[in-house]
Amino acid sequence: MKAKLSHIPRALNTGSRVICADNTGARIVQVISVDRYHGVRRRQPKLGTGDMATVSVKKGTPDMRRKLVKAVVIRQKKEMRRPNGMRVSFEDNAMVITNERGEPTGTEIKGPVAREVAERFPKIGSMATTIV
Repeated sequence: MKAKLSHIPRALNTGSRVICADNTGARIVQVISVDRYHGVRRRQPKLGTGDMATVSVKKGTPDMRRKLVKAVVIRQKKEMRRPNGMRVSFEDNAMVITNERGEPTGTEIKGPVAREVAERFPKIGSMATTIV
């Protein structure tokens, strides 16, 4: 996993329910905790595009439901600013279920993926149909 290059606002709180944009069998996941988050005492951990989190599968196939898995945010509604001054935002918030090393467990990703995520997680970038 590489470092982030652009400033990405952390728009998703812990407890947020997010769409799962891959074909692992999960439909909706809920954020439980944020990996590599160093915050302030009593502040809720937040995450943005390109961050990894532990999530619980809320809706999906019976074998996937109620599992704790790792996931990476690939899209967020809140606009982010790139180093060239361009601002990018998406229609929805979406995550992809991965393993500990950031490699996706599914075989396809539905919808676009942010360029920041494709640069930070090369396997997710290679699976994406469109990179914005």
